[in-house]
Amino acid sequence: MLSQNKKENLYLDEYEKHIKLQGKSFGLMFVLFICILILFIKAVCKEPYYDIMTIIGSVAFGSMGYEAHISKNKSKFVIALFFLLFMGYYFYKFLMVGL
Repeated sequence: MLSQNKKENLYLDEYEKHIKLQGKSFGLMFVLFICILILFIKAVCKEPYYDIMTIIGSVAFGSMGYEAHISKNKSKFVIALFFLLFMGYYFYKFLMVGL
């Protein structure tokens, strides 16, 4: 009886972790969708879009950088480095336009 309760609790804990992970993934995808929508609107209105590109690059870097760190995968590290440079470039452009 006690071991069955432990198994059920373990299943519920894993299920809660799975739900949290799905929620975070959905939230991240929603942020990217909104950023792309704002990017499109700014491009149509011919406004600078460097701030939105910086946000997209930072989200991509954060996600890929964490994956690379956890998995110790060198190809993911290279991709994360690319996103860091991407983010840095557009952040620099954002600062130059704003100053």
